[in-house]
Amino acid sequence: VMADFETTQHMDKVQARLLDLNLVRDKLQKFQSKILYDIEQRLSCTVEDVLRDLRQVEIRKNEFPNPMTTWHNRVTSKSPVDVGDSPNINVHELNAMHSARQTEQTPSKKNQRQLPEKVFVARESYLTALLQVEHMRTIYHIFYIILLMCLMNVVFYDYFVEGRIDLGLGTFHGGLRRLHWVIGVWILEHVFVIAIYFAFRGWALVRHKLKPQSALQAFWTHGCLILYVSSQMTFCAVSSSLCLKFDLPFVSACVLLLESTRLLMKMHAFVRYNAARVLAGNKKKDDQHEGDAVGQPFVPSLRCYIYFLFAPTLIYRDNYPRSPRRRWKFALNRFLEVVAVAFMYAFIHERHIHAHFAMFGLEQPMGASQVIVKLFGMMVPSAVIFLCGFYLILHSWLNFTAELLRFGDRMFYKDWWTAHTYDAYYRNWNVVVHDWLYEYVYKDMYVHVFRGSRIAASLSVFFISALVHEQVLGFALQMFFPVMFVFFGVVGVSLVFLMRNASKVFGNIFLWFSLILGNGLLISLYAMEYYAKKNCTLSPHAWTDYLLPAMWRCYN
Repeated sequence: VMADFETTQHMDKVQARLLDLNLVRDKLQKFQSKILYDIEQRLSCTVEDVLRDLRQVEIRKNEFPNPMTTWHNRVTSKSPVDVGDSPNINVHELNAMHSARQTEQTPSKKNQRQLPEKVFVARESYLTALLQVEHMRTIYHIFYIILLMCLMNVVFYDYFVEGRIDLGLGTFHGGLRRLHWVIGVWILEHVFVIAIYFAFRGWALVRHKLKPQSALQAFWTHGCLILYVSSQMTFCAVSSSLCLKFDLPFVSACVLLLESTRLLMKMHAFVRYNAARVLAGNKKKDDQHEGDAVGQPFVPSLRCYIYFLFAPTLIYRDNYPRSPRRRWKFALNRFLEVVAVAFMYAFIHERHIHAHFAMFGLEQPMGASQVIVKLFGMMVPSAVIFLCGFYLILHSWLNFTAELLRFGDRMFYKDWWTAHTYDAYYRNWNVVVHDWLYEYVYKDMYVHVFRGSRIAASLSVFFISALVHEQVLGFALQMFFPVMFVFFGVVGVSLVFLMRNASKVFGNIFLWFSLILGNGLLISLYAMEYYAKKNCTLSPHAWTDYLLPAMWRCYN
C-alpha cells in the first residue's frame, strides 16, 4: 500500500512538472512568435527602403542627363589638396592654405572631430536635373496651367467686378514705392563693401611691415579688428534705420534689408577666409599676380573680390568652377519664372491676404471662432507663398545670376522635400545660407568658443539665424512682433531634437504638416498685426504698450 501511495504521489509530481513545462513552452512559443513577427516587420521595412533607394539610383542612372552629378558639398580629407578651389590655383598656395586650416582647427580636446570643408563642383540644381525627366516635366507644365488660370482669374475679376483690368500692377506700385531710394542706398553700400577690400589689403601690408615688432603688430591687428566689427555693426544699423527713415513699403524694405544682409555676409566671408591666410603667413609666389612684390602677404585681386560679390554663393574662394558658355535661353526662362511668381504673389495678396485681413481691427466682434476661420482660410495660400518663395529665390533667381556669371556649382538647395527630420530639412532647404552659417559661425563656435560642444555651437547658429530673420521682418513691417524668432528659434529648435528618431514616412508627413501649419500661422499673425496697427488708433500710455501686440490692444 505504501509503495502504491508513493508511486501515485510521484506521478502527481511528474504531471505537475509537465503542466509547468507546458506553460513555459507556451509562453516561449508566444514570445518567439512575437519576436519573429517584429523581425519580419522590420526586415520588410528595411527591404522596402533598400528597394526604394535602388529605384531612385536606377532612375538617376537611366533618366538624368548627367549620371556623374554629385549632391555632396563637403568633404573631410587628410589630403593637402582642397578640391573646393579651381584646379588652376597654385598647388603650393593650396597646400599652405590647407595646412593653415588644419593648424587653425587643431582640437584642444580629444573629443573634437575634424570638420569637413566646403567643396565646389560644376553641377546643375536639383530641380534642373529632375525636370529633364518627362514625368517631372509634366508636373511642371501643370503648374504652368495653374498660373495661367490665376492670371485669367485676375483679368475676369478686374473686368467684371472692378470695371478695369489691373493685373496686380497696383500691388506692384504700392509695394515698390521709393525703390529709387533703395537703389541709391544699394549703390552706396557697394562702395562701402569695395572699400573694405582696400582696408583689408592695407591691414595685411602694414602688418607685414610691422613683423619685426610683435607688440606693435598685435596692437595694429587688434585695433583693426575692433574697427572692422564696428563697421559691420554700423552697416547693419544704417540699413535698418533707413527703412524707418524713408518709410519704405514692405517689398522695397525687404529688398534693401536682404541685400544689406547678403553684402554683410559676403564681407565677413572674404575677411574671415583671407585673414586666416595672412595670419598663417601665406605670401605671394613668383607666378602669382605679376607686378606685385614677391614675398608680400597674399591678398586676392580686386577682380576676384568683385566676382565674389555678385556670384550666387556666400563662401569665398579665389576661383570657382565655371560653365563653358552662357545659355541665354535658360537664363531667360529663369527670369520669366521670377516675373511669373511675382505676379502670383500679387494675386495672393489681393485675393487672400488683403481680403482676409484688410478690415482686421475694425471688425466687431472678433472672437476666437472668427480668428480660427481666418487662420485656416490662409493655410493653402500660405503654403503656395512658401513653395513659390523657394522656387523664386533658390531656383529661378540664383540660377539666372549663375548663368549670367557662368558660375558652375548650382547646388543652391538639395532634396529638402524628402526630409523626415528637421535636421535634414535645415541642411537641405537653403544650402547657400546654411554653408555660410556652417563655415563661418558653427565651425568658429565649435573650435574656438565652445571647444568641441556641438549642441552649444548649433544653438548659437539657430539663435543668430532667428535674430536675423526677425530683424528683416520687423524692420520691413516696422513693428516689434517676434513671432518669427519664436517659431524659428524656439519651436524649430525643439522640433530638431523631437524628430530625430522619427521614421521616414511619419517624419516626412509631420514635416509637411508642420511647415504648412507653421507658415499659415506665421503669415496670418503678421498680417493681422500689420492691419491692426494700420486700422486702430492706438496711443501708448506706457513703455509696455510698445511690447504688446496691436491686434491684442485693438480688441482689449
